[in-house]
Amino acid sequence: MFDFEAAETEDLSQGPSRASGEGSHNLFDHRWVWMAVFVFVIGALVRNSALMAISAFMLVIIATALYWSRHALDHVGYRRRFRYRRVFPGEALDVHIVAENAKWLPVLWLQIEDEWPVDFAPEEQASLAPSSGLSKGYLVNVYALRWHERVRRRYTLLASRRGLYPLGPATLLSGDPFGLFERESTTPKGELLIVYPDIRPLEEFGLDAKDPFGDVRVQRRLFEDPQRVMGVRGYRSTDSFRHIHWQATARTGNLQVRQYEPTRSQSLVLALNMVSFTEYKHGIWPEMVEYLVSLAASLASWAVEKEYAVGLMANAAFSQTDRPLRTQPGRGHDQLPTLLEAMAGISNFITADYAQFLLDESARMPWNTTIAALTAYTSDDILAALMRLRQSGRRVVLYVLGSTPPPDLPGMSGILVYHLPIVDKPTVQPIRLAGDAGETPRDRYLRDKRDGS
Repeated sequence: MFDFEAAETEDLSQGPSRASGEGSHNLFDHRWVWMAVFVFVIGALVRNSALMAISAFMLVIIATALYWSRHALDHVGYRRRFRYRRVFPGEALDVHIVAENAKWLPVLWLQIEDEWPVDFAPEEQASLAPSSGLSKGYLVNVYALRWHERVRRRYTLLASRRGLYPLGPATLLSGDPFGLFERESTTPKGELLIVYPDIRPLEEFGLDAKDPFGDVRVQRRLFEDPQRVMGVRGYRSTDSFRHIHWQATARTGNLQVRQYEPTRSQSLVLALNMVSFTEYKHGIWPEMVEYLVSLAASLASWAVEKEYAVGLMANAAFSQTDRPLRTQPGRGHDQLPTLLEAMAGISNFITADYAQFLLDESARMPWNTTIAALTAYTSDDILAALMRLRQSGRRVVLYVLGSTPPPDLPGMSGILVYHLPIVDKPTVQPIRLAGDAGETPRDRYLRDKRDGS
C-alpha cells in the first residue's frame, strides 16, 4: 500500500524547485549531441538513410530546444499591483500578480518564485511555500503563456504585525517544450509594504485622554517663536545676548534685541527605550516592544490631532541601518504618517544607552519641548538623566510600562509619572547571534510529525 504520509513528508522536505543561479541550465547531456553527429556520419558513410534521419531529427530537436530556451524569458514581465501599501495590524490587502508574455514566441511553462514575508502572507497559508529563513517564504505561481498574453491572479494578504516588508526578489524559471534546457532570471526587490503600529484610545492604556502630558495649563503660557521676528526693542537686563540685533544696535547706538511673535504652540518628542530589561543580554520581550510602540503611536496620534509639533527618537536603529532613530518635531499634514512609518521600521538593534541618549539628544530639541520618556523599566541612570533634564528647565513626562513601579524620589517631584504595566507575561526571545541556524516552519512540521503531535 502506498504510504501517503511518507510521500507528504518527503515532498515537504524539498523546497521550491529553484535553479542554482541566474543564467541557463542544461538538463541535456552534451554527449548526446556528439553521439547524434557520430551516428549521422556513420549513416552517411554506410548510406543508411534511417540512421541519418534519426540523427538529423535529434539535432533539429536539440537546436530548436536550445533556441527556445534562450528566448523563453525575453519580454516576459512580472508585476505586483497594490491599491495601497500602508495598513495597520489585522487589516487585509489585495494584491494582483501579473505575468505577461509580450512576444510572439509562446512560453509553454513558466515558474515564478517570489520571496515573500511570512508576517504579510496570503490568508491561505498553503499559497506560501516555506523557505530556509524564519521570516520569508516563496509565493510560487506556474503559468503557460501564449503569445502576447497577460495573466492576472489575485491574493488577499493579511498584515499580522508591525514592520517594513520589502518584496522580492522574484525568480523566473522557464525553458523549452522538451525539457532539455532551462533558463532563469531574477527581478530586483520591488515594492515596500508598511504595517503601522496599532493605534488605540488612550483610555485603554489607563491615560486621561484630555491631558496625557499635563500640558493643559502650560499651553496657556505664551512662548516666543524664534522663527517669527516681529521687530526690535531696547535691551533689558533679562534679555539673552543671543537675541541682540547687532545691525540695529550699530545704527541706533544703543543695544537692541529682536522681538519675536508670541505663540502657544507646544512641541513634543517621544523618547523610546527599546531595551526590554535592565540588561540587554537578557534578550527581547516582543510583547513589551509592541506595547511600547503602540503606546507611542497612540500618543503621537493624539498630539498631532491637538496640533502639537511632534517628534520621535529611539535608542534603536531604523530598519536596515545602524543609526538611532531621530525624527524632528513638526506639525505638517504628513507628520503623523512619517512618525508611524518610523515606528514601523524600529528594529531590535540597540545603538545607545538610554540615559546618555536622552541627555545627548535633548540638545537638539527646541527649548519648549515636552520630553515623553517611554520605558519598560527604570534605573538609577535613567532617573538621574530625567531629573537632570527637569532641573535644566525641560518638561518631562515618564511612562513606565513594566510591572515594577518607579521609585518616589525627591527630585522626581516636577516630573509627571505614569505607571502603565503590561498585562502579558514575558515570553523572552533570546538574542540570535550571526550564524545561528534557526528552525524553519518545515523543520517544525517534520519534528512534530516525528514526535506524533
